[in-house]
Amino acid sequence: MFIPSCDNREDAIRSLAEIYAVPTEEVDRVLRNPEVQQIAEVYSEIDTRGFHFFVCHLLKASPRTDITQAYYYHSTSYDGCTSWFDEGLLGSSQGVERFLEKITEWIPPEKQSLAKQVARGIVKRRSEFEGSAPEMCGPYAWNTFTAASSSSNGIRYRVPEAIQDLWSSSFCGGGGVVDLSEIIEERLRPVVVKFKGGVSNIDDYSATLWAYLLSDDGECHLKHTFTGNGLAIPREDIADLIDVG
Repeated sequence: MFIPSCDNREDAIRSLAEIYAVPTEEVDRVLRNPEVQQIAEVYSEIDTRGFHFFVCHLLKASPRTDITQAYYYHSTSYDGCTSWFDEGLLGSSQGVERFLEKITEWIPPEKQSLAKQVARGIVKRRSEFEGSAPEMCGPYAWNTFTAASSSSNGIRYRVPEAIQDLWSSSFCGGGGVVDLSEIIEERLRPVVVKFKGGVSNIDDYSATLWAYLLSDDGECHLKHTFTGNGLAIPREDIADLIDVG
């Protein structure tokens, strides 16, 4: 079964062609349509029923209902060895604890226990802010490789937020516990984890690809459509580890 993705522009066009079951030339024709381009001047308009119906009208086709999975992109850092992800891609609570365990040797012994305790509390506060429980949050992902690899937020999340909050102040943590920023930058590599996940609404997913293609250099990340619910992504569902930076 076909699984859409957005590694680059050509990949997004190919994915939309498969989603609507039309030739890639038809997707190109929609992208060049003056009315479509005018609507896309306000990115949020792409995420409306009106835009969806207009595209369906131009293509004389609707998104296939049998597409239930897509490839998503998670921004993080690792040691350069694929074994870092042997347990898969973990949810927020598990992921932060395992990240800390993997870099424990770099943390001063007297700060190790405190760092774990504080990070655990930060995950709890962040999840409560999102109206959820720690074990129900993450992993988080972007719909496009561009968003995960080069957008300001994608770059910011190369180190889990709860780890960053150990040294920098945020609304969930006061910082000042232990500064691991230089060590992490020196010893870990930024990476985008491409993985297979469920699509809850193919219209919403398609809208993010249209927005990507209709924005300058793919700068528009319309919305997140992947919901992790705290469940780990199995290792076999990780399609690629893409070094960036």
